[in-house]
Amino acid sequence: MFSNNSESVVLGQLGSNSSLRFLGPNLGVLPIGPNSIPGLDRLPHSPLSDAGTNAAILSYNYTLHHQGVTNNISCFNDTQSPITYLAGPRDDFGNVTGSCNETGLHNPLNLLRNYDILDTYSTLAMWGCYSEQDQVYHLYLRGCGMFYEKEIGNITCSVSPIQSAVFPVTYQSSTNVFSTQEQVPASATPSVFSPHTTYSAVESLLRLVIMAQNPLNNQIAESVKDLGIQALWLQPPNYQYLPLYEAMIQGMLMDIVCTANNSSLPLLMTILQLTYWRFRDSMQLLDTPPASCIRTVNGTMSAEVTGWVAKPVHIAFLMPMTMLNLASLALALVSIVKTGRTRSPHDSDPTDPRSLLLANYRLNGAEPSGWSDGVLYHSREVRKCHYNSGADR
Repeated sequence: MFSNNSESVVLGQLGSNSSLRFLGPNLGVLPIGPNSIPGLDRLPHSPLSDAGTNAAILSYNYTLHHQGVTNNISCFNDTQSPITYLAGPRDDFGNVTGSCNETGLHNPLNLLRNYDILDTYSTLAMWGCYSEQDQVYHLYLRGCGMFYEKEIGNITCSVSPIQSAVFPVTYQSSTNVFSTQEQVPASATPSVFSPHTTYSAVESLLRLVIMAQNPLNNQIAESVKDLGIQALWLQPPNYQYLPLYEAMIQGMLMDIVCTANNSSLPLLMTILQLTYWRFRDSMQLLDTPPASCIRTVNGTMSAEVTGWVAKPVHIAFLMPMTMLNLASLALALVSIVKTGRTRSPHDSDPTDPRSLLLANYRLNGAEPSGWSDGVLYHSREVRKCHYNSGADR
């Protein structure tokens, strides 16, 4: 319910070496990408399949459109309740019964037609009815006792059938967590799961309500109240508690509840039921699965790469530059060797007058000047002529 939610769900019971972690709700999603459970990667041609490329990637994120589940839950405060609560003696159990007298409703939960629950000043009772016409469950909550009767009152919730949905699921390698995003609008009518799935989820929810009752209060009701006070600053009774009940019921319907006795207190363990079923079916997938079990998975990937990876094809790209560098090195060596043989130990500076004066000497002498076109000096004779200027005769 909160955008800055940092709570993660660990799916260690699925057998992953590095347990799958979901940031926020799981929604029945089972990842099938490169970072899924070993042996469950259904994308063998992803960019991360190549070990060399993967080794050069510093961090990466990818998003795949996975199949999950969804359903709608709406709750409202009611003035009446079909729940009948009969309180017992002090420090004893009370009895909960209910009726589904509305037209088209009946109680399919034969195991919970009536049950006993601890009788305290803060007791939460729950009942369920089912409509076969629209496959909707009607769940009723009733606060019993001095405190819950005013804080909770009567709450009626409608639960639609659990349906398939597609959610973008993003994996972040930096934190090693998956996170689900908003549901992708369906292009066709979503398929409804088996009615037994919703029935099992509702039955587990009722069991959880019973097991969450202790001699002081009910843990589910207290969790909703504490969350409302700490996060939303609500004071009971308050109608804004209804979204919290909706979110909690929806989350628990996606799970299956197992109980184990630990001294006198029950230990509640929740397993992501639909995700586990999807994992079981995926690992037992036949060679020719039904067409209804095959769908195209789309997605995107972004990666941060540091350095580069050498491959055989890169040799062809680097060969021209390499040959040019080798040729330049060879010419430089030849020039150094040739110059070393013919160069005079005395450097000649053509701008120095002394070099020009000695050029003729060095060209004719034993010491070469180092110039291929040396400067030559030719002797010149300067003559003086005397003329007598006499009169013409």
